[in-house]
Amino acid sequence: MSVFLGFSFFRFHRRRNKILAIYETFLTSSKRRLHPLEIGRESGMHTIDVIKVLSSTPEIFLKVPGAGSQGVNLYALRSSVVVQSSDAVVAYINRLARRDRILYYSLIILVLAAIVVVGLRSITFVRYLFA
Repeated sequence: MSVFLGFSFFRFHRRRNKILAIYETFLTSSKRRLHPLEIGRESGMHTIDVIKVLSSTPEIFLKVPGAGSQGVNLYALRSSVVVQSSDAVVAYINRLARRDRILYYSLIILVLAAIVVVGLRSITFVRYLFA
């Protein structure tokens, strides 16, 4: 349920560790802009996972056009993230992950409650038909 009508839900749920690993890669790197292959090598993640995380979290990572006519896209930390301390950024990521987790489990509980209510209503309807 990551994309529904163009909206991304639960972007930080179950991706918190990957986001933090990519953030640490940017902090330890001497370059400001990095290619997803470089990020994957330094963080030990698969390149596809890196690209998914980078493209799904525009609040933290910024897509920057690469140099030359190759059309290579590089990624960098947003300037609002760069000026903050790492503790503040980690707390921000943890807060967004906690919010997504609460929304995720609330949605599951609502769907299960709706199924229970429909099931109970169908039992009374069947009893009404055969009584």
